[in-house]
Amino acid sequence: MSKKRFTEDELLDSLTAYKAHADDLSEVNIEEWTEMLNQAESISLSDAEYEKFVTALNSESDLAAIEGMKNLLQQKAPWE
Repeated sequence: MSKKRFTEDELLDSLTAYKAHADDLSEVNIEEWTEMLNQAESISLSDAEYEKFVTALNSESDLAAIEGMKNLLQQKAPWE
C-alpha cells in the first residue's frame, strides 16, 4: 500500500492564518473533560515508590534518580 506524499506547495496551498494555529482547531468542552477525568483510573504508587518519585522531583539533576523515574514510568499500569 503506497501513501500519497504531499508536496510543500500542496500543504501550504490552503493554509490560512486562521488554520495555522492549533489552538484555533477545537474548543474545550468542560463537561466532556470532566466526564473523561471522572472515568480515568488513577495511578497508584506504593509509599516507597511515591517517596522516591517526590525525592527525584525535588533533587538536583541526579542521573541515578532520573533513571529511577524512567524505570518507574515504564512499569505497566495495574489495569494492563
